[in-house]
Amino acid sequence: MHYRVFAAEVARTLTDHGHTNSQTGPAWSAGHRVQQASPTTARIWHDGPDELAHLAQYATALGDAGYTVTAERASARKRPSLRATQQTKGN
Repeated sequence: MHYRVFAAEVARTLTDHGHTNSQTGPAWSAGHRVQQASPTTARIWHDGPDELAHLAQYATALGDAGYTVTAERASARKRPSLRATQQTKGN
């Protein structure tokens, strides 16, 4: 069983850990972008250079915050991303 995960909370967690949000501020800057994928899943991308290195940093920060993070492989039409969920306690 999974807890409901809110994209805004995931984005706030990354920002609180010192990572820039690419969707906030007066002008675009390289950083994370989080989207709600389902009620229990948020998907995370890095907008900017060095995607894989930044995604690894995001995975570490989210894991430290209690999220279960899975890397999603890039395909010919998709960029690399992460999937974040939270397991119920005891599972």
